[in-house]
Amino acid sequence: MSSRHDNSPANSGALAFLLGLGLGAAVMYFLDPDAGRRRRALVRDQCARGGHALQDATEGAVQAAANRTRGYIKRAQLAVKGGDEYAEDWVLEARVRAAMGHVVADLKDVAVRAENGVVILEGGAPSADAQELVACARRVRGVRDVDNRLHPAG
Repeated sequence: MSSRHDNSPANSGALAFLLGLGLGAAVMYFLDPDAGRRRRALVRDQCARGGHALQDATEGAVQAAANRTRGYIKRAQLAVKGGDEYAEDWVLEARVRAAMGHVVADLKDVAVRAENGVVILEGGAPSADAQELVACARRVRGVRDVDNRLHPAG
């Protein structure tokens, strides 16, 4: 029965020769008097860039996990406490704008304000879109009421 890996001295010698040949070529490539300095600088810069990219990706993943954890904790607290969720007015405005952006493509004429949990929609919107925008704003977490001041856009 023959084994898959032959560890005979002939194979070890050939492997050592090829390894030495590759190592010698790499040393010659990087220590070349004419272009070696530039090649070493390129490799150094690529390693630094890779390290920075890895650091940025790691920081982003950690931040995303922390944000998700804070969200889970807040939802658990609200579930235990019960009742309506309180949100700052600027948070409600941002949530409503984001939700409405998924419903209607053109929101340039619609202004969103929030005052103590009441969202005020102002501006012009097509009548079909206006009802959908009001319904969308009512579904946003933390909104207590919606004051519809939208007028038909013409």
